[in-house]
Amino acid sequence: MTTIDNTASSQEKFDAKKAVPVILLFFVFALIIDNSFKLISVEIANDLNISASTVSWQATLAGLIIGIGAVVYASLSDSISIRTLLIVGIILICIGSVMGFLFKGSFALILVSRIIQTAGLAAAETLYVIYVTKHLPEKEQKKFLGFSTSSYSLSLVVGSLTGGYVSTYLHWTTLFLIPLLSLVFLPFLIKYLPKEASRKSHVDVLGLILIAAIATSVMLYVTNFNWLYIALFVIALGLFVMYISKSDNALISIDFFKNRQFISVLGVAFVIYTVQLGYIFMFPFLLETMYGLKLDTISLLLIPGYVTAVLIGAFSGKIAEFLTSKQTVTMSITLIGLSLLIPGLFIESHVIIFVISMIFFSGAFALMYAPMIDSCVNTIPTEKKGTAIGFYNLTLNVAASIGIAYTASLIDSVSYSQALYVLTIVAAVSLVLYRILMGRLKNIS
Repeated sequence: MTTIDNTASSQEKFDAKKAVPVILLFFVFALIIDNSFKLISVEIANDLNISASTVSWQATLAGLIIGIGAVVYASLSDSISIRTLLIVGIILICIGSVMGFLFKGSFALILVSRIIQTAGLAAAETLYVIYVTKHLPEKEQKKFLGFSTSSYSLSLVVGSLTGGYVSTYLHWTTLFLIPLLSLVFLPFLIKYLPKEASRKSHVDVLGLILIAAIATSVMLYVTNFNWLYIALFVIALGLFVMYISKSDNALISIDFFKNRQFISVLGVAFVIYTVQLGYIFMFPFLLETMYGLKLDTISLLLIPGYVTAVLIGAFSGKIAEFLTSKQTVTMSITLIGLSLLIPGLFIESHVIIFVISMIFFSGAFALMYAPMIDSCVNTIPTEKKGTAIGFYNLTLNVAASIGIAYTASLIDSVSYSQALYVLTIVAAVSLVLYRILMGRLKNIS
């Protein structure tokens, strides 16, 4: 991708920087909506009288769509203008939101509505990064990309408060109306973003379908424990491996999976990131059941953990001066395991233990992200790092969706303390995998 220096380009009829605040605000808005819907699952379940496993699909499929949408929008941005894609995203957000509000009595239609809505939200979450790398000078890109990291952390705070307070004092269905505010961004996107010439591009539809089939079969299995879904998983995985081995246009080459470090770190990341949204999904169910708290209070109890994540993310560069990647990841996974085990042991003591737990849990994931992704791609050639990072982030979204699915199943079948023990075991398994796999590699410091 080429960068554009606004001071030197006489052919450009727009100031690239003027569009950044608009796209960034839309990016934050989309993240807030996405995070709000993750929190209100407990209210949807109560209102429609459905199980945690059933209601989890509105979060798991959304996560899957976000991951796949990132790859699709990234591919389409090479042939369709970012302005057009963002406008299409807003249209999808509004269609899905209106459908969700009108058909609020049917969970099946709510699910369809959330899929459409999330397909639109994915545009904002992907295209901001692409716009910055495509239209801003290289020397300024890091600064504006840094804004996206801060915005993500901010959206967790605002999204939790929005979901908690709207569902408590209005109704969870009202949350479907808030995304309609995205229409406010339309005139600014039309005014400030350029019209780009169309070019030929390729979207690996078959590859994305196979990834979706792999993830969905696993989610179906952990929800219903039907061995038929394992068979579907094996078939989909086999077809995916065959496809990327023979196709030159696959979204990722089979060569990536021959890189021992890449596949090792990817495997560990997949396991540990199933825990992340699993615990966050469980949090409101647990506090409502065990302590009788409403979502407005629960959303406030999440804030200290999210603020901790913001601060640790901001100082992650300084932390890296004192700890190696291996030390940082090992410490992070250990803290994640302890932040799940301790509240499991003292689940009926006091709600403050869960606030402290979420502080260490969120902080540990924030601490782990940079060294984990660096370890994953530092042996990948520079020209292929974009593909590697894209597939890594897609893997994390798939992992998060699967984590929500099996956690929801645990909520329906075992006690909360037992569910926390299972998440602790998953964290412990990821730590053992990391130490074994990384111990065999020379490039991990």
